[in-house]
Amino acid sequence: MATQKYKRLTRERSSGGIGIVTVSRSSLWLGEDHLLLADSIGYSENYKRFFFRDIQAITIRKTKTRLVWNIVLGALLALSALIIWSAVDNWRDIGTTIAVSVVLAIFGIPLLLNNLFGPTCTCEIRTAVQTESLPSLNRVPKTKKVMNRIRPLIIAAQGRLTGEEVAARLRETVLEPAAAMAPSPTGETSGDIPPLIS
Repeated sequence: MATQKYKRLTRERSSGGIGIVTVSRSSLWLGEDHLLLADSIGYSENYKRFFFRDIQAITIRKTKTRLVWNIVLGALLALSALIIWSAVDNWRDIGTTIAVSVVLAIFGIPLLLNNLFGPTCTCEIRTAVQTESLPSLNRVPKTKKVMNRIRPLIIAAQGRLTGEEVAARLRETVLEPAAAMAPSPTGETSGDIPPLIS
């Protein structure tokens, strides 16, 4: 039996934990003809495959998580700086240097990294039978990089729609349900929809 070769698309991302106790970890892998979502909770692992031919949509929505973390970390950094500034008489003291270094390490570095990683987002993948969240795709630049890598593979598996085909499919999805609801000349509606009683 041939073994499947995978390439890592995202590092494991922890979610749902408090402190060092992690509830779940998630990562995304690229197979020859599918994406593999690996979720691990404790000692158990779950795998879900999304074949390129079955993917209907990948939805990316920006979130305000980065802004919230910026506000929290910025406020804590400012508060800590204010406390140190009001308590210090001699700025050349070794204790002051240590205090400032600790505050910068705890609040300043995470604040800087939060901005360097880019805007936050949520990402979902949809097939005909399921919609699944992709927690490891949580930053816009990383998500765009992954999308640029998998988009040609999805197009190769499914083909590309022209503008006319997209318009025709949109008309079908909008007009067919409307036509089914419209009453016929005899006053009856078509299909299995019961007639309207007034």
